[in-house]
Amino acid sequence: GVLLSLMILWTAFASIFALLLGYSRIPYAAALDGNFFRPFARLHRHGFPHVSLLVVGGMAVLASLFNLATVINALMAARILIQFVGQIFAVALLRTYRPEVQRPFKMWLYPLPGLVALAGWIYIFVSTGARYIFYGTAVLATGIMVYLVVAHRRKVWPFPAPGGYATQVTE
Repeated sequence: GVLLSLMILWTAFASIFALLLGYSRIPYAAALDGNFFRPFARLHRHGFPHVSLLVVGGMAVLASLFNLATVINALMAARILIQFVGQIFAVALLRTYRPEVQRPFKMWLYPLPGLVALAGWIYIFVSTGARYIFYGTAVLATGIMVYLVVAHRRKVWPFPAPGGYATQVTE
């Protein structure tokens, strides 16, 4: 029993360690592309993104201070709005405004699957409760505002430069 418990603990530690290192690469890659805060693009002398790792780890530590159900509901509410509902709208906008873009996959019975998925995600979002609906909406609104400020500064969509949209972000 002790050996089995140690093996479970070791597996849990390895899983969390791998996830933490993996998720720290997302802000790092975004910072390298110029789409996130510049300090996140720094690498430690051993080749890992230490600033991103510390911030993601710190956020995980803060999340551990809350009830697990609270953390799960808050993360789900934000993720449903930002990722899942956002993807449904992105597919529709891409088909409408950029028909020339190559799409290797087709959605059968378009737009019916997207509408069914949207209804399901909205149902799950609403079922998280008013508190988490507010938090998810606040996170989304904050992200949109930050994006618009950065886009205006860089003259990218939806703010065109005098000669049209910038094709590449340079700093």
